[in-house]
Amino acid sequence: MQPTVLAGTVRYPFDKVKEALRLYDDFAATIPDEMNTISGLSIQEGQPVMDGIVCYSGPFEDGERALEPLREFGPPILDDVRPRPYLEVQRMLDEATMAGRQYYVKSVFMSELTDGAIDTLISHFSKVTSPLSLVSFQQVGPAANRVDPDENAFAHRDARYEMVNFGAWEDPGESETHVRWVREAAEKMQPFSTGGVYVNQIGWEAEEGEDQIRAAYGRHYDRLASLKEKYDPANLFRHNQNVRPRT
Repeated sequence: MQPTVLAGTVRYPFDKVKEALRLYDDFAATIPDEMNTISGLSIQEGQPVMDGIVCYSGPFEDGERALEPLREFGPPILDDVRPRPYLEVQRMLDEATMAGRQYYVKSVFMSELTDGAIDTLISHFSKVTSPLSLVSFQQVGPAANRVDPDENAFAHRDARYEMVNFGAWEDPGESETHVRWVREAAEKMQPFSTGGVYVNQIGWEAEEGEDQIRAAYGRHYDRLASLKEKYDPANLFRHNQNVRPRT
């Protein structure tokens, strides 16, 4: 039998997005471990909106109480949070990643949403080049933020969010325009980032440069390079985001 969780979307109009993102930043900093969130800006029915997507894996009455700040603000123009089978939750974002489209992604880690970051994001998203593109904040914590960065290879324990600048479009002939929009978004948000990137959101070293590989592993890159020298000095395992053996 599938587990059932409390999940869904709380949506706000674009004219309230600045206050809604401030609320979301406060909300994400205080939620219990049983809840995880994604917030984002997208185009829905021809209009820009902000969504707060939540999933609470615990007693529903506790989840309802935890959701009160999101529901009291606004009020939201959509609230479809309800008990759902977990398999349905896994499919909630399928429409954003349909087969046959063109995609391009750049991401950065962020520890908070400052006023400067929010203003920069709103300004850039108002010029979005495709109605299928979006920007999202995938929450990393809270439990992951309490792990000592030296305990494993993932060094970005200071990050509250992975900000994903997600370009999507239909016509391959429009690629240059939409790729540029994504790259500009990532560049403009870089000053507000931790300096880290998520390893699964970058390409090969030949495409991204060694600095992006180093940013993905952060403070652990040199340690990983030493391990690579010990166990794979010929760099046999060199595809994807390659850590070169220390020489």
